[in-house]
Amino acid sequence: MRIDLNHKLREANDLSGAEASNSRTQADVHVKAALGNDTAEISLDQVRVQSLASQVNNLPDVRQEKVTALGLAIQQGRYQVTPEQTAQAMLDEMRSAA
Repeated sequence: MRIDLNHKLREANDLSGAEASNSRTQADVHVKAALGNDTAEISLDQVRVQSLASQVNNLPDVRQEKVTALGLAIQQGRYQVTPEQTAQAMLDEMRSAA
C-alpha cells in the first residue's frame, strides 16, 4: 500500500492568498513530522560480508596446485572415475547452473 504524504502540499498549493501560505506552512510541518528522521546503520554482518567478498575476489581463478596434481594423477593412471561418477557430476553441474 502506498501512502502519499505530499497530498497536503498539493492542497495547500490550490488555496489562494495568505490562507494558502499558512496552509502550505502547516502542510510542510505535517509532512516533515510524518516522515520523521530516517537513519541507516551498517550491521556487523554487512561488514563481514564485504570482508569475505573482498577475500574471495583476491583468490586466483585457477588453483594451479590442484590442476598440476590432477594432471600428474591422470598421466600416471592413478585417477580413476566411473561413468556413474561422471554422469552424477554433470547432473550436479546442470542443477547448480539453473
